[in-house]
Amino acid sequence: MVLYRAKRELAFEKEFVETLTQNGWTYNKALDNATPKDLENHFREILNQNNHSVLNGVKITDTEMSEIMRNIGGKTPTEMNEFLTGNYESILNIARDNPELGTMDLKLFWRDAIAGGQMRYEVIRQAIRPGKEDSPDNVNRRFDVTLLFNGLPLIQIEEKKVDVSIKEASNQIVKYKSENKYDGLFSAVQIFVALKEDTARYFANEKSADLFNNKFFFEWLDKKNQPVHNWKQFIEDFLKIPMAHNLISNYTVADGDALKVLRPYQIHAVNAVREAFSKHEDGYVWHATGSGKTLTAYKIATLLQRNPNNQVIFLSDRKELDNQSGKNFSKFSTNSDDTIFETNNTGELIKRLRSSKPGVITTTINKMKIAVERNEEAINTGHREPLASVMKKRMVFIVDEAHRSQFGEMQKVIRQAFPKQNWYGFTGTPIFDFNKTPQDQTTESQFGPELHRYNIGNALSDGAILPFNSEYVSLMQVTDERNGDEVEEEQIPDEAYNGDKEVAQNYRLKVVKWIIKNWRRKSEKGKFNAIFATVDINQALKYYRLFKKMEQKGKHNLKVALTYSINENGDANQEQRSGLAEAMRDYSIRYAGSETAFSLDNVNVYIDDVAKRTARTEAQYKNLPPDKEIDLTIVVARLLTGFDAPRLNTLYLDKLMQYQGLIQAFARTNRVYDKNKTQGNIVMFRRPKLMRARTEDAFEKYAGEGSFKKVFRPEFHEMEDTFKEAVKELKEFTPTPEVANNLTKSTEKEQVDFLKKFRNLSKELQYISSYSDFDWVEHADEYGITKEEFGYFQGAFQNIRDYLKEHKPDDKDDSDPISLKYDLDDVVITELFIDKEYVLGLATKYLLDTENLFAADEFNQAADKFAKSGNQREADSIREFVTEERKRGDIPANYDARASYALHQSRKKQQKITKFVNEYGLDEELFNRLVTEYEATGEFGHEQALKQTADIKVAESNGHEYRNILSFKGSVQRAWRKFIKDDLAPYIAGEK
Repeated sequence: MVLYRAKRELAFEKEFVETLTQNGWTYNKALDNATPKDLENHFREILNQNNHSVLNGVKITDTEMSEIMRNIGGKTPTEMNEFLTGNYESILNIARDNPELGTMDLKLFWRDAIAGGQMRYEVIRQAIRPGKEDSPDNVNRRFDVTLLFNGLPLIQIEEKKVDVSIKEASNQIVKYKSENKYDGLFSAVQIFVALKEDTARYFANEKSADLFNNKFFFEWLDKKNQPVHNWKQFIEDFLKIPMAHNLISNYTVADGDALKVLRPYQIHAVNAVREAFSKHEDGYVWHATGSGKTLTAYKIATLLQRNPNNQVIFLSDRKELDNQSGKNFSKFSTNSDDTIFETNNTGELIKRLRSSKPGVITTTINKMKIAVERNEEAINTGHREPLASVMKKRMVFIVDEAHRSQFGEMQKVIRQAFPKQNWYGFTGTPIFDFNKTPQDQTTESQFGPELHRYNIGNALSDGAILPFNSEYVSLMQVTDERNGDEVEEEQIPDEAYNGDKEVAQNYRLKVVKWIIKNWRRKSEKGKFNAIFATVDINQALKYYRLFKKMEQKGKHNLKVALTYSINENGDANQEQRSGLAEAMRDYSIRYAGSETAFSLDNVNVYIDDVAKRTARTEAQYKNLPPDKEIDLTIVVARLLTGFDAPRLNTLYLDKLMQYQGLIQAFARTNRVYDKNKTQGNIVMFRRPKLMRARTEDAFEKYAGEGSFKKVFRPEFHEMEDTFKEAVKELKEFTPTPEVANNLTKSTEKEQVDFLKKFRNLSKELQYISSYSDFDWVEHADEYGITKEEFGYFQGAFQNIRDYLKEHKPDDKDDSDPISLKYDLDDVVITELFIDKEYVLGLATKYLLDTENLFAADEFNQAADKFAKSGNQREADSIREFVTEERKRGDIPANYDARASYALHQSRKKQQKITKFVNEYGLDEELFNRLVTEYEATGEFGHEQALKQTADIKVAESNGHEYRNILSFKGSVQRAWRKFIKDDLAPYIAGEK
């Protein structure tokens, strides 16, 4: 069967290559089964041909080629991207062997000479990637198909037949990355493609294997956002020349240390705007909020700016969005020759516009309008025009979410000023006739026709954003004084929500209590934060003080911040100013340790800090200790549009919203982040019936007809039914956790079937747990499973998964049958009612009174349950520790098993390390550093230095045998990795 499948894959590969040759590629059959040396020689030959004038008749020598290969092999994916795309030509400066010849500037790649005479596009098959004797992964591999650009392998493709999961192909690539097969020339790879006959995924190269994230493995979509299931169509759309060259040159970007490749809809939008620009036409791009509009706009802006006769200006409608856009643009441009000019004031904007140095300018629409007005004033008063030089250029205005009522008037002023101009709008929520105010224009009337669409429904289907879970919570109770009946929602006056009467105070108290009660549920036990949007500043201030009062009473420990502009409701009254000053003082004490760090004198600094601390995206705010984070940010209008915060997952609303404002606010919560974040939570307190109707209406209009049920999680009763069904399916297959654990004696198919059924139950539990109506303890009988029983099933899941990993025959299959083939890597392990801290607490109680049989029994039962919950190694370590402590005796009255156990584990770990390093003659200090790095990152770093300390004579004296020194080096590296992963597992946090 395996042989048959291999033949089918090779037949498909042959047809695939033939199709590539019909789309701009040349098949170099001579390089079938090419060794690294074959490819290096081929690359050298092309370098000699393309640099004939530079070489002056003296071809590249062996020494020079070694230096070239050292340069290429030493680059990370982002460094290679900078080299390839940072300038028009990719030039490598190399010293010549003969000092009299000096240095040479070798040209390797031409960014913009797409399909030009300098570029050679070749396809090769089955490139050999040999194992290395001194490597722990001494296995020969072959790459299915590789695309060479002037001899550089920039796109690598792995193929699978139609009856095999696409994930086998992508994970084969990740596996090869972990084995260091992408070295030498293959360090240059920028894009990977995982391909079957009916689907394809593409993704950017990463610095190391552990950084790959399948959320960023993109399926190719056509212009209408429909998946392309025909591999020949995929080649024509994606791998054809010039598209493949564009992919490298124009559709990748280095974002810090991460290489990013544009998603399909971003590529289509870039192409659509460039095509419109070539025809001197305007238009707008409708891309769902949260789908990466900033990166798309950046790519369009920088590509158009490459022509020095253009001047591209990226306009935001307010200062904070301009700051955010400017920072993002500058970050994207760090590794390229694209220049980004940020402007702090109108004078600086005018200076940039007058400058002869080309570059994209980021500014606000208001600053641009003022600059134009100053130019007009200069003309009218007979002075020199400050913008005279830029008038000769073709102005390109790219506008982000400009829907404020003043925008139309400001745009009109700017339009009248420039003779040559184009306007392109970006929005997730276009203005149409149905939702425009008398002061508004529609998006089409402002910018022209729609150029590309990727709405919320498209984004959700594509996995670019998460679904929503909305709850409409009715807490307002108003009684008709005439008859004692409860007043219907639509009859309740606004003052019942907003005023200071008892009914309004009770309502606000109920809202605060509801948020506190459901905080852990909505925040995934504190992993994520939230925004609470209120109707006005007065309400925001009342809520802030209520949260503060309840914190002082010990009712919660949430870190609550308040932010609003004192101009947000017009002229702020004294109460609003003093309220903000109070919140700033509290904030200063909590986060700066001083009452005066933030005040009304530097209110913009405070507002900026709250936004950054809420977003948690900038480096200094990313990994704050819990006491320095913000849990809940109370706002009026701030942060509800254009605010990017992937670690924010909940929006609480005590205000009415509709149409684009509602969509924009909701979209703050559903950015993709990690496997713990499965949805954006929306909780609406004010007029919940009305808000439900408005929500349905807004999403039907902006995500398409019938989209509400696709975009939002089902009603709670439907989720209950699905959860019960998942329990039933698991228990029909494995009635008890004991039966599940015994599957180690069964077939792999049965083991994997159990893992998949538990995975399904785990996901359903994760979904239903976010509903406030979910009460597991109260309804355990109805659901058919208790918390404790689920914990035991979870333990069985971990045990079976680990068993399969440990018993997989080496190199029988390229894929990992657990996390790869069966897609179980997204299972969230639930925090259980019995954890290590709980067991050690009982150990303290027992060791303080070893004659207490009840305490002994309580400890042993808890340790048993802890072991059955997938923590066998940790439970065994705790039992061993307790036994040793009992033998030692002399337990002090203030004894704490938790602290003693930590010291015990540290001693045991170091004893094991000392024994291991002595067995191989390794440097113990370097080994400890390796272990520390593995504990922190899960990576094995700095191994080369440690490998140099290994002593073959010491190892052989301890009974080990090796063929040669290279074999020894590879073997000892494999040994220490296994030792750290297995033997040290009980002593490493997070290992089982």
